[in-house]
Amino acid sequence: MKKIVTAGMAGALVLFLAACGDDDGGGATAEGDGGYEVVYVQGVTGNPFFTSVTCGAEAAATDLGVDFDYQGGKDYSAEAQTPILQAVIAQQPDGIIVSPMAGEAMMPTLTEAQSAGIELVFVDTTASDQSLAASFVASDNVEGGRFAAEQTAELVGGSGKVLVLGATPGISTTDARVEGFVETMESEYPDIEVLETQYSGSTPAGATDKLSAVLSANPDLAAVFAVSTQEVEGAIVALEQADAVGTVQLVGFDTSDPIVEAIEAGSVQGVVVQKPLDMGRQAMEQMVKALDGEATEAQIETDYVFLTAATLEDEDVTQYIYRNEC
Repeated sequence: MKKIVTAGMAGALVLFLAACGDDDGGGATAEGDGGYEVVYVQGVTGNPFFTSVTCGAEAAATDLGVDFDYQGGKDYSAEAQTPILQAVIAQQPDGIIVSPMAGEAMMPTLTEAQSAGIELVFVDTTASDQSLAASFVASDNVEGGRFAAEQTAELVGGSGKVLVLGATPGISTTDARVEGFVETMESEYPDIEVLETQYSGSTPAGATDKLSAVLSANPDLAAVFAVSTQEVEGAIVALEQADAVGTVQLVGFDTSDPIVEAIEAGSVQGVVVQKPLDMGRQAMEQMVKALDGEATEAQIETDYVFLTAATLEDEDVTQYIYRNEC
């Protein structure tokens, strides 16, 4: 099978020959010894979480002799990811590792991949029919949402108004975090009022706008739970603009350079940190097992740690801060 060469589709897909983690896209990152060809379709390019997943998959591909490539869209959406996935399918790799951006919206294209005889492994997010994939590797996001709720409740003393800043409805990962957070608050903290969830559209600017509006209507807001990198970064800006840093507690998911800096500055009280390097490695290992005709694990759950100002000096936590490049 020839090496993957990605074709443009209505300007949506460009092959970049940069190093792993380059904000401008993907490129060939691991050369195998003539074995399988596997492509990772990221959730979005330039995101430290997905870059870290890519790095983990790349390292495993090198160890396993797999030809590895990766691609990702500029937007965190099914609309951006679909043409990329379609172009990769057209090149007929042996396997595709993918972080599908919307469980239902991506189903036709994922079904197309399976019908073409391409092995699938889902990582971080899943489709509405998880059986399309040989394996699904992810954090327990419901549990992560519960943990974030417990940390938030402690920060506000068990009472007050709390807002959830969601991403885009239909993304399995962030939906699960919202679910775990809201259920925990409503069942265990009766003196905490959870406001209606606001959705950012998976952009920092959207998160800033949504939180700014809520702050204007609720000057007594006690805390915000932001479900991913985009929402945390956008929430930081909104709190700074409203002069509410330290007054409104901010707990989130995932890391980036701005988020780590905000933790150091006291703008963010803590973030749940996943282990994307491990996710990428295990996804590639499961892919090779599937291609070899061996039994795979239908679902693998990875652990997480909590990054705060107090744990910024703890190597057991900081080793999991996400990467901008491999």
